[in-house]
Amino acid sequence: MKVYLKKCVGYDNAEDVLMPVLKKYEDRFSEGDKVLVKPNLLSPKSVESGITTHPKIVEIVLKFLLDLGTKPYLGDSPATGTALEAVKANGIYDVCKRLDVPIVELDDPVEIDGENFKGIMISRKVLEADKIVNIAKLKTHVQMIMTLAVKNTFGCVVGKEKSAWHFRAKTNTNFANVIIDIHNIVKPTLNILDGILGMEGNGPANGIKKYFNVLGVSENAYALDHAIIKALNVKEKYVYIIKEAMRKGLIPRYELDSNWEGEQIKLPLTAPIFETVTNLVRVFERVPKINKNKCIECKICENRCPAEAINIDKDKFIDYSICIRCYVCHEVCPQDAIKLIRKLK
Repeated sequence: MKVYLKKCVGYDNAEDVLMPVLKKYEDRFSEGDKVLVKPNLLSPKSVESGITTHPKIVEIVLKFLLDLGTKPYLGDSPATGTALEAVKANGIYDVCKRLDVPIVELDDPVEIDGENFKGIMISRKVLEADKIVNIAKLKTHVQMIMTLAVKNTFGCVVGKEKSAWHFRAKTNTNFANVIIDIHNIVKPTLNILDGILGMEGNGPANGIKKYFNVLGVSENAYALDHAIIKALNVKEKYVYIIKEAMRKGLIPRYELDSNWEGEQIKLPLTAPIFETVTNLVRVFERVPKINKNKCIECKICENRCPAEAINIDKDKFIDYSICIRCYVCHEVCPQDAIKLIRKLK
C-alpha cells in the first residue's frame, strides 16, 4: 500500500505532477468501466474560493480515465444548491462539456445498512458505478476538524439526508462512524486529494483559504488521510474520523512516497482544547450565532438545520436548548453570517 504526497506549486503544474502518479494505477481500471468521478462540490462557489475541487484536477483525472477507454461521469450531492449549479460556478462544467463527460445529480436513493448504522440513503448512481474515483479537497471542518478523502464520500448520501444524519448521530464520534460506514459502502477505487489550494480555520466553507501546494493519491483513503494529517502535524485523536478508523484497525500499513515537507495549519475554533479530550469536560463550548447585520434571510441555515433549532422569522433566533452543535448552519451559510462563539455550559 502506497500513499503519494507530491509537492505542486500552482495548478498550471498539476498535470506534470499528478498524471505520472495516476498512471501507476492504470491496472485498476478496465476498458468500458462506468467510472463515477466524485469531486467535492460543497456549494456553488467560484474556483478562487478554495471550497470545491479545482477543475484542473478534474480535467487531469478525466483525461486519464478517457485514455484508458473507461466511461466516466461526474456527480455529487452538494450541501447547498445542485451539482449542476456547483460545476457551473467553479468551472468544472466547461471541462466536462469539452470532454463530453456527463454530469449527474447523486439522487435516486437506495437504502443500505452500514456496519454501525442502518438505513443509509446512498445514490443509485453511486452503487451502479463499476469504479469510483474520489477527488477530495484539503480543508478544515468545524465538526470533524478535517475534511479529506474519507469525509468526501459523505456526498454520496442523497440530499437532505446528509443533514438528517447529523441529528441521528448525536455525537461527533457517532457521526464519524456514520461517515466510515458510508465510505466502506462506496469503496472508491482511487482517492485523490486536491491540496494545492485548500482551507484552514473554520472550514469547510467559511474558513481561510490557504495554498498547501500538495497533491495526494492512494487507493486507500484512510491511509491518505492519515498521511496528510501527520504531515500537517495534526494529532490523530483530534480528527474524529481518523481516531475511529484507528480504533477499528482501518488504517493499513503504508509506504509514503513524498517530496512535500508539510505545512502548519490553523484548526477550527471547535478543535479539542485538552490533551485527553475524552477524560475532561470542556468548560466552554462553541455555539453558532447569527450576525444579524450580515444575514440576508435566505433561510438556508433554517432549512438545513437537522434539529430545527433556527427561526429566521423570529428575530434570527437559535434555540440552544435543542441545538446539537453540528455546525451545519455555519457550513451552509453563503454570507459567512454565522459565527462560532464561546458559551458557558
